[in-house]
Amino acid sequence: MYALRVATRAVGRVAATGTLQPTRAAVGLVRLPLRGVVTSIPKARGRDQDLEISAKGQGGEVRMQAAAAGIADVTMKHDESMLKLSWSTGGTDTYPYVWLRDNCQCPLCFHSGSRSRVHLIEELDLNARPRSAKVLGGQAVEVQWSDGHVSRYEASWLLPRAFQSAENYIRKPSYKLTPHPWGSELMEDLPRASFPEMMSDDAALLKWSQQLEIFGFVMVSGAPAEPGQVRRLAERIAFIKKTHYGEDFTVIVKDDPSNVAYLSGPLQLHADLPYYQYKPGVQFIHCIKQYEGNGGDSQVTDGLHAANLLRENHPQKYRILTSTPVDWFDEGGRENHVFLCSTDSYGDVCRINFSQPQRDSFFDIPAEDVAAWYDAMKTFHRLLADPKNCLHFKMTPGTIMTFDNLRILHGRTAYLSGYSARHIEGCYVDWDEVRSRRHVLEKKLGVNSRRLVRREE
Repeated sequence: MYALRVATRAVGRVAATGTLQPTRAAVGLVRLPLRGVVTSIPKARGRDQDLEISAKGQGGEVRMQAAAAGIADVTMKHDESMLKLSWSTGGTDTYPYVWLRDNCQCPLCFHSGSRSRVHLIEELDLNARPRSAKVLGGQAVEVQWSDGHVSRYEASWLLPRAFQSAENYIRKPSYKLTPHPWGSELMEDLPRASFPEMMSDDAALLKWSQQLEIFGFVMVSGAPAEPGQVRRLAERIAFIKKTHYGEDFTVIVKDDPSNVAYLSGPLQLHADLPYYQYKPGVQFIHCIKQYEGNGGDSQVTDGLHAANLLRENHPQKYRILTSTPVDWFDEGGRENHVFLCSTDSYGDVCRINFSQPQRDSFFDIPAEDVAAWYDAMKTFHRLLADPKNCLHFKMTPGTIMTFDNLRILHGRTAYLSGYSARHIEGCYVDWDEVRSRRHVLEKKLGVNSRRLVRREE
């Protein structure tokens, strides 16, 4: 059984914890039993000032809590242009003078409401050095600069921003939730949400956004089986991402279509719009009418999980797919030149580009490297399609699949052709908008989603 744990800290209070237990509410899928996770929202409110930072050292994972650490001593090291702080919990950190001056938190230099610098960059003195530095009550350091300016830095602000080597400390973006890769076992505990609740309850909307960011996939049930509902849901969350297919789109069998999604044959596992430089992040697929015979089943797989398996078991093939640019195109004239598996500055997979129909025949790599790329691509596809990793189910009218289009691949089995046999509507919303919505709801409800931890029980 899986559960989610949310912990929040109000200032000066002990952490309040809510455990998220699975429920057995129906989600509109047929044939396969589904269970999901429902988030409980803690009542504790207040700004979270207990920032936790993880660092890997020789002793394993070290957790430092900024609210608990005080400043024991401060030393000016003019020969290195560094300010050295000694912490009451042990250890030291050094901060460059120029960085401290650039990040002065006083009202003349920093606008707290927008959390933005307001001092002019041309006025920044690269050779700034302090005349004096002193500890204030163990919780802050005051620096008087050579030009007479005075800055104050709180311990709870300095510690999370400590400069560490890449081996000892890696700071991941705090605005993102840590993803949890999954295989077909997710069907036993499917993340889910209720359409009516999401439309009327901010807490339900926050639950959905948390689960979507962690698992990359949430099944929404209870939507009316009629056109226009996917737009209602997307606009309840944020702004629809307009593409060359419009703001929303309808998928039914067509004569002479410009996209294979409008055919009744099998739709291979893929991520939408790989030819977009700024590919839409979150996708919505609403089942309005389902083909009643055999076929038309949905397939969903976690590209992040498959990429991790490839890296662990076939490191050379993983290196090929993350370093070989591939051309993607669409009949509408759009093209992109990007890796099949793109990684970020931390080396983590941040975008999967995979669509057999839309991979271009132009391939700008040395001819002798082509066969190895195809071998790596086929191995990756086998991992994606492996029944151990891929979900297989049939949507029923009124269900909406919501998923991370940068991570999750989806497909569909073939069904007998016939007009109006199957009716799907879809649209996209950018991740920036979804995360912004989550942050607003967190502030409103007093929840810190960065403390959302998935644990197996």
